Amino acid sequence: MSVSLQHIRDEAWLAFEARGLPTTRDEDWKYTDISRIQALLGDQWWQSAATDPCDAASFVIAKLDAYRVVIVNGHFDAQASDLPASVSVKSLAAMIQDEPEQVSELITYRDDAFLSNGIVAANSALASDGACICVPDNTRLDKPIHILNVNSGGTTHLRTGIHIGKQAQAEIIEHFAGNHNNSGLTTAVTAIRLLEGARIEHYRLQMEAPKQCHLGRVEITQQRDSSCTLHATEIGGMISRADVVVRLQQAGASCTLNGLFVAANRQHIDHHTRIDHNAPHCTSRENYRAVLDGRSHGVFNGKIVVAEGAIKTDSAQNNANLLLSQHAEIDTKPELEIYNDDVKCAHGVTVGQLDQNQLFYLKSRGLSDDEARQMLTFAFADEVLAKMSNQAVRRYVEHAAFAKLPNISDLEGMLG
Repeated sequence: MSVSLQHIRDEAWLAFEARGLPTTRDEDWKYTDISRIQALLGDQWWQSAATDPCDAASFVIAKLDAYRVVIVNGHFDAQASDLPASVSVKSLAAMIQDEPEQVSELITYRDDAFLSNGIVAANSALASDGACICVPDNTRLDKPIHILNVNSGGTTHLRTGIHIGKQAQAEIIEHFAGNHNNSGLTTAVTAIRLLEGARIEHYRLQMEAPKQCHLGRVEITQQRDSSCTLHATEIGGMISRADVVVRLQQAGASCTLNGLFVAANRQHIDHHTRIDHNAPHCTSRENYRAVLDGRSHGVFNGKIVVAEGAIKTDSAQNNANLLLSQHAEIDTKPELEIYNDDVKCAHGVTVGQLDQNQLFYLKSRGLSDDEARQMLTFAFADEVLAKMSNQAVRRYVEHAAFAKLPNISDLEGMLG
């Protein structure tokens, strides 16, 4: 490891020690108490712990034809991986050893932003593996890249960088999975850069094991006429938090954020998004939905910022939440900050239970009460899932999401 990289690591760790974990006194963490993670894992929660072996093959998505980057318990598994020849795909661990200068750039990708957030600072200091993907200009991948992060408990810190060249196109599936009964923590930071005319469809599937905690962040920077579609699903884990930050830096850039939470029992899922319109003639669309059962708790905060000079901005945000239990909770806060005229911006939020009139109508057509509830719940969530262009991924998420809801007994019947 070069001196420069070690210096960055040391600086990040000092920043973490100064800031520590966020607390509920911080406005952005008002509804998410992650001191529970420290109570669960102990004072040395950040240290990677010995974990049981696990089989990554059991988490492969059925019928998905894709290249594969496999990381097991925080370590790249070359034997299980299948890397494309047309683009550069490397593990972070290999780059730390062979190309530390590029790792330094990845860790400090946003003007020392890694020092402004305690969790990101800890990840910057401790990340030992991840994927670094570079798609050259004018390249279109013939199939997706599936980044499969599997763990059997313990703590892992992952850092991923995705660079899409001019007029290039890629589909990336970032998948966090586990089925163990151990406690643990995953911190994952992903930096995505889109050059002029680049396009990406990014799936982020958080399907951690029931006792695993997950703290994630995605930072997307876009140049002229680039396009990003993010499908973010939060299904697993005991406590999870994901921050999505999109910066539309040049004219003509556009982004679409589709999000779905499905939580049951005592799960806690928190998602914060921020879209910065920093240039004129940019477009953003955001649609997040949550299905909450049992005593689960959901948090959504969506912020759109239109900077001075960002004329002709076109932005719309919607958050809809379905509570299946009288004990389920949602805290939602859509925000607009506009420092410019000549823009079109809108946002809206709804919170409710299943519509009794719709239930009555379906039952009057011969469906049982359970069947009617299943159909309405599925239709509510599938409003987001239907936007996934990859049908193998969509079907995989549908099964994982609805299998955890006790009232969804005939999933195959609904899927057809």
